[in-house]
Amino acid sequence: MNMKWLLISVIVMGMLSLPLSAQNAASSSVGADVYRDVYVPDSNYMDVVLDTAGNSRYYQRVHRYRKHWEALIPTLHSFQFAGNMGLFSVGVGWDYGKHRQWETDLLVGFLPKYHTNRNKITMTLKQSFIPWSLYLQKGFLYEPLTCGLYMTTVYGHEFWGSQPSRYPDKYYEALSTKVRFNVFVGQRFGVYVPRNRRKYVKSITAFYEVSTCDIYIRSMFQDSEVTLWDIISLSLGLKFRVF
Repeated sequence: MNMKWLLISVIVMGMLSLPLSAQNAASSSVGADVYRDVYVPDSNYMDVVLDTAGNSRYYQRVHRYRKHWEALIPTLHSFQFAGNMGLFSVGVGWDYGKHRQWETDLLVGFLPKYHTNRNKITMTLKQSFIPWSLYLQKGFLYEPLTCGLYMTTVYGHEFWGSQPSRYPDKYYEALSTKVRFNVFVGQRFGVYVPRNRRKYVKSITAFYEVSTCDIYIRSMFQDSEVTLWDIISLSLGLKFRVF
């Protein structure tokens, strides 16, 4: 009799443990799926995916998809005074390349009315190249050469891309009054914020640039009285690296 009851008890306990074991297995499986689906924004994310998903093409595609969209997040904030893009301009930018030697900035500027009827807004697309950077002591940085070009447009009916029909043919020169192409060279001086003090920015860089635009260069070649000093302008600015 005792053996009979012992056998029945073992069978009953085994039946009761089956749902619990299945639930634990399901929980473990769900936990693994959730863990694989959680995005870990660091350099080891692909290793995490491969370890947990076993070279899954789906998770590799998801990683590439997220990585490409992350590339659209600006890494720079800029403020620039003068430079043929308004009295001052503010904008965002992206740095990239093996040594982050390329930068692209999109800036919005303010142009006071001066002797005109109203203030104006400018838009600038700027491409910069930094050949090398010198890292000094105590987190300081010196970039002895920056160069590049940028395109600036002014919003307003007074400016046009092609000559309006109300003017006689070739009344104005071929150059647009709405878009200016500029070239520049300059230098930068920066400092890295210590890791234990970083809140909003990674580094702060001050710079100056000497620039000129297409219409000024053309004027110098057409008029012998226009010198190099007449066509160049000086601009100052700050860049804040957030990543």
